Amino acid sequence: MKKLVFVMILLGFVVAGSAQETAPKNKKQTKAEKRAQKADEIDGLLTARNFVFRPQQALPSGWRSVQLDFFFDAEIKGDTIISYLPFYGVAYHAEYGGRNSPLSFTKPIENYKIEKDKKGYSIGFEVKNEMDYMTFTFRISENGYASLTVTSVNRQPISYHGIIEPPGEEKKTL
Repeated sequence: MKKLVFVMILLGFVVAGSAQETAPKNKKQTKAEKRAQKADEIDGLLTARNFVFRPQQALPSGWRSVQLDFFFDAEIKGDTIISYLPFYGVAYHAEYGGRNSPLSFTKPIENYKIEKDKKGYSIGFEVKNEMDYMTFTFRISENGYASLTVTSVNRQPISYHGIIEPPGEEKKTL
């Protein structure tokens, strides 16, 4: 009886050991497949000009970083940007009595340029607002993490870190 119990325990260790050896290979393969699938999804969104940038952090020039709530975003729909981003910093010229953020608007995009390199994508475009001229520059990795820098004629530059998502998805956090 003791021999039978010993053989069963030994057999259990052998089976568990062989299962552990094959598991990492499968995990690595599935991770690589998921990365490739995510890279294809991001590439499709960017080339179609149909994506949402959800910032998690704002980095104003000369100020401390600010953690953002989940409801800020900038959506690119073809030749239009729907921006709802906060602004922290110095304004050299501002609208009198304005209560909204200067980065809260829906405007057409001009000079949209996309470039792909080893690390991801660079996207740049310009937007004319009533009293301002802004340049938006995205730096996007293949897995969807992104940074956005907004430079303006009438304000200090500001940067944001966040993620790229398809439009209409629930808002996610990092």
